[in-house]
Amino acid sequence: MISSYTILALAMTLSSLDKWTSRAFLKKNPLCNEYLLAYQITCSLLVALFVIFEIEQIPTKFDNTSELWELLLLSIFSVFSWLGFAYSTFRARASIELGSVSIISKTKILWSALFGVSFFNETLTSLQMTGVILILVASLLISTSNNMNLLFSNNLHAWLAPIFLTLAIGFDKVLTLYLPTSVILFIGFSGTAFLTPLLFKVHYRLIKKVLFNAVITATCGTASYYFLLKLLNTSAFSLVMVLFQGAFILDILFGYFFLKERTNLKTKIVSCLFATLGILTLVS
Repeated sequence: MISSYTILALAMTLSSLDKWTSRAFLKKNPLCNEYLLAYQITCSLLVALFVIFEIEQIPTKFDNTSELWELLLLSIFSVFSWLGFAYSTFRARASIELGSVSIISKTKILWSALFGVSFFNETLTSLQMTGVILILVASLLISTSNNMNLLFSNNLHAWLAPIFLTLAIGFDKVLTLYLPTSVILFIGFSGTAFLTPLLFKVHYRLIKKVLFNAVITATCGTASYYFLLKLLNTSAFSLVMVLFQGAFILDILFGYFFLKERTNLKTKIVSCLFATLGILTLVS
């Protein structure tokens, strides 16, 4: 039996590979909409293979109509949340340094805490609230160091992504009460793939340019989220989301050594220390 910590470590590692490969590519080729479509289609096809093995777990009837409507609404909210996250994420990765995006993304701990308290009846101590505040301070520090107007820059995408992600994972956690993990993933990925060309301008002739990298990234991302959702099915939402953020230090190191992202290094170090202290405070 694989332990929860092993599953979490796999999810974190694969998530980091997802971020690294996409940032390295989008930094040179900012084809965000094309990348998004190729990524989501690949994820949908991969998850379809898992659905085959869990198809018997799909409910064929419900006790009442209200359950069916709840399932439908949750699925719609999940799809639009994933679409918002994916679009914001690739926009941010195309224009902002990986280390900066990674630290700002730690605000999802704040949103996860609020979501867990509000909807899953989880509680936070005063010490844990201090940890949340430290993480928010770290994100604000790294954001202001970019010297860009928040409302009129891609910094906004970096801040929106963790909000959309928290909503998406929260909706998916509730969906686990009704559907197997693979089906939930398929709904999110295929729904996003369907809506992307309807809502955003996609140059289809350029998809072949992003396809190889997008397939690699999507494979890592799909596996990462599959493991994370399996873990969320049996563990506290806020705690798992906090521990999942531990890979941000790896993102900063990768950006520094491999992507040559060395601007505002002192601010990144200070922000990293604040974020680390916040995470340690939360799990203490």
